Amino acid sequence: MDIMDTARYNIKKHRELKGLRQQDMADKLSMNIRTYQNLENGETKLDLERLAQIAEILETPMEELIRQDGIFIHQEVKEAGSGSGFGTGNIYNYGIEKETLEKLFAAKDGEIATLKEEIKYLKDKIDQLLELVGKK
Repeated sequence: MDIMDTARYNIKKHRELKGLRQQDMADKLSMNIRTYQNLENGETKLDLERLAQIAEILETPMEELIRQDGIFIHQEVKEAGSGSGFGTGNIYNYGIEKETLEKLFAAKDGEIATLKEEIKYLKDKIDQLLELVGKK
């Protein structure tokens, strides 16, 4: 299953969990129902901008929509060799555009920073509680 197939599957799952119909999504995206159905079933290309709009409507981080359940997405990015016919030094990423990867990395970096802040906050609260009960 490629990344956009995974996204379509997750969009449908999140849509149903939110109790939204395909018609509801089509309305929110200002498109007709058939266009949305084609998008969700893979007949129409799902691009990054549309994925971001759908994530916002579903109130779900974009990276959640492209994550495979229980599997971390790993895409090999390599430099093309001189014999590739595409020229030297080009980067190919097997289905994920560089811009998408950069956005995903930035989002993950943001999540990590937030989690570190939450851990520090919780640690401080635990220390305060321990001081209150005289354990520290």
